[in-house]
Amino acid sequence: MSASFVQLVPFLWLLLAVTLEIAGTSLLKLSDGMSRRITGAGGVVLVMGAFAALAQAIKGMDLAVAYAVWGGVGLVVTAVVGALAFGQHIKPAGWLGILLVIAGVAALKLV
Repeated sequence: MSASFVQLVPFLWLLLAVTLEIAGTSLLKLSDGMSRRITGAGGVVLVMGAFAALAQAIKGMDLAVAYAVWGGVGLVVTAVVGALAFGQHIKPAGWLGILLVIAGVAALKLV
């Protein structure tokens, strides 16, 4: 395996973790407070998968960076999914908060 691929692997795990977390959280929303049990169980399984993928990601990268990226990207994309798929409105102050999260993740990654 090439050195560049080995360095890419943790980021691929992190991408998987973010994707599973967003999908799982969306299913939890669709479960209507777990009243749709299969949908809710699917959401729980996906969120558990997200944590498993995050555990793999932190084997090859700093915990702070991995967790900040996972949480930050998850928050931003989940907010957008909430607005587009579920009709949830994000107020201007909320968008400002999202921008601050993005700036914080970027600053952590640059340090």
